[in-house]
Amino acid sequence: ASYYAGMAFTRAYVGYVHAIAHNLGGFYGLPHGLANAVILPVILEAYGSAVYKPLAKLADIVGIKGANDEVKAKAFINEIKAMNERMNIPKGFTQIQEKDIPTIVKRALKEGNPGYPVPVIFDTEEMTKIVKSLMIKE
Repeated sequence: ASYYAGMAFTRAYVGYVHAIAHNLGGFYGLPHGLANAVILPVILEAYGSAVYKPLAKLADIVGIKGANDEVKAKAFINEIKAMNERMNIPKGFTQIQEKDIPTIVKRALKEGNPGYPVPVIFDTEEMTKIVKSLMIKE
């Protein structure tokens, strides 16, 4: 199954979460699933109002209440963070090195949005900010 999934990913593009996770795996050997779990709430927050409506729908499905789409979307993201914390998933990575960030950013931007329908198109500055936010200093 992993082999076929890998074949599929080489023929299709992925969003920013996977694109950053692929690079962190390649640079530092970080497990892909772990990287995705750490990155997901960061990217969802960075998307801002562009994802409030779809996240509010997901919040409705899982029973998260709120006065409007923005409140529900933010509560949904907070629940992802809380779930990560309950599973002892870190909030970032000590492995990320400043010198690697330009290459990670360049590759993630190329992989994450040449054809994948991301809700917000990030530029180099925004992607750099996101990757840096994943750094944990030892």
